[in-house]
Amino acid sequence: MLPDLMNLLRNVVGTEHVLSGETAAPYCIDWRGRYSGQALAVVLPGDTQQVAAVVALCAEHRIAIVPQGGNTSLSGGSVPLPQGQQIVLNLSRMNKIYALDTVNYTLTVEAGCTLAKVREAAEQANRLFPLGLTAIAAQCEIGGNISTNAGGIGVLRYGNMRDLVLGLEVVLPDGRIWDGLRSLRKDNTGYDLKHLFIGAEGTLGIITAAVLKLFPRPQSVATACVAVRDPEVAVKLLAHLRANCGDKISAFEIISRSCLDLVLEHIPDTVEPFVTRYEWMVLIELSDVLQAP
Repeated sequence: MLPDLMNLLRNVVGTEHVLSGETAAPYCIDWRGRYSGQALAVVLPGDTQQVAAVVALCAEHRIAIVPQGGNTSLSGGSVPLPQGQQIVLNLSRMNKIYALDTVNYTLTVEAGCTLAKVREAAEQANRLFPLGLTAIAAQCEIGGNISTNAGGIGVLRYGNMRDLVLGLEVVLPDGRIWDGLRSLRKDNTGYDLKHLFIGAEGTLGIITAAVLKLFPRPQSVATACVAVRDPEVAVKLLAHLRANCGDKISAFEIISRSCLDLVLEHIPDTVEPFVTRYEWMVLIELSDVLQAP
């Protein structure tokens, strides 16, 4: 049965897009090398119809699927189990930008678009897509960002990924396609089904495309590093800033001494931010669509 399935998969996506053995190995280990497994095959579909066909075949043959985007997970969620009884369905080939609407402030993309590509497309249109995962932006993909409900550094102002999605296209476990690529901001037409799939990590369906919210691009940014006595003072500082700056707070990150010491030890050319050694610090960013005077 397995050789028949492999041939059927090749017929769907093309022989060169069904990987096994050594060519599949890079897709079977996580970003840090802490989790690894084996896959029956790594399948790289080129469009939603191919994803649907692959899912339908796996459902028919009762083969488990591990959905995968940029494979930047730090918790093993995008890696197959060691038993080698699953396929990895990697969506990286599906990286088209369908539409950018500067009037409605939306961007419609395939799930394999990297976060860096999405942010660049928005920036070129003088818009902002605010999900901030700087360290892995060039590798992580929108489908994975949505499936894990990614947060990033802009959560205080813009929310988690759940708050940045207007519509989805999803392949369901039996291979059917749910088309929910809506761009309405005010939509009270019943159940908001997209939220079943956001944060579900592919357990209810595989996200193949999304309509994303864009925002005005900030024209002025101010950043500060502030030493505080303890986390309680940091929380009070945040409350003070919110009362006086409103939604201009783009980021507010507390840093402990232990974390800073790790940075200073392992990252070259980093230095202590203050002459005095403090146990707690806060990194703050304020931004505005108005230019600074």
